[in-house]
Amino acid sequence: MLEMYEKIVDISLLEKYYCQVRLSTKFRLKILNFETFYMTNIIQIYEVLKNKQYKHSEYNVFLIKEPKYRIIMSEIISDKIVNHLLSNEVLLPILEPKLIDMNVATRKNKGTKKGIEYVKKYINSLKINHENIYVLKCDITKYFYQIDHQILLEKLKVYIKDETILKMIENIIDTTNDEKNNQRIRKLIQLEKEKLLKTNNKQIKEKYRELENIPFYEKGKGIPIGNMTSQIFAIFYLNDLDHFIKEKLKIKHYIRYMDGATV
Repeated sequence: MLEMYEKIVDISLLEKYYCQVRLSTKFRLKILNFETFYMTNIIQIYEVLKNKQYKHSEYNVFLIKEPKYRIIMSEIISDKIVNHLLSNEVLLPILEPKLIDMNVATRKNKGTKKGIEYVKKYINSLKINHENIYVLKCDITKYFYQIDHQILLEKLKVYIKDETILKMIENIIDTTNDEKNNQRIRKLIQLEKEKLLKTNNKQIKEKYRELENIPFYEKGKGIPIGNMTSQIFAIFYLNDLDHFIKEKLKIKHYIRYMDGATV
């Protein structure tokens, strides 16, 4: 019987997920360069995966300014393809069924719209017997930067048994341990501050505060902001808490939401 890893290392799947990447990649020069030697690039990815030699490349780190300052880490095309392959062929099929429906986050057919539907449903049902309704809202500051690598891996090992896939996942997660990421973030912040000083921006103090609040990665913590796998890891990481709230505490009216990020 083939291991899960051997099943996903398939040229037709790589081509399938390249098509997804092609549609979602805004920087068209990346696509043009990849397609200049399309089949060579696809085969190269296949050979690296087949020989179990995959190692994630360095990120292109850049600063988003609207609606507020935030960091995005962009992958090269080959890493995006592998990320989509791993997400769609392994993570989503295995982890999605383990999630509660009220974890709307950035999941297919859920998101903000589904969250609003739950809110309306809860309010309408509670109004029948209660004059006053109270809501407890909690937020995890800099959530993506707080996720512990080892805790995440231990949670994933409960459901994913293929060692090669687990090593791939660990390699992707640990990319945030590279100090070059923090160096690039510092440089981007400094350059943006210098630009602000040369303008007559009336919100310069507010902009400065935003820039000062951009976090850096600690060793062993945080997941890349921008990866498709990161979206799934972030949705899954608090899954045990979701089940505890719903099944142990018996909280009937509960929703967990998470902002999306570019993939």
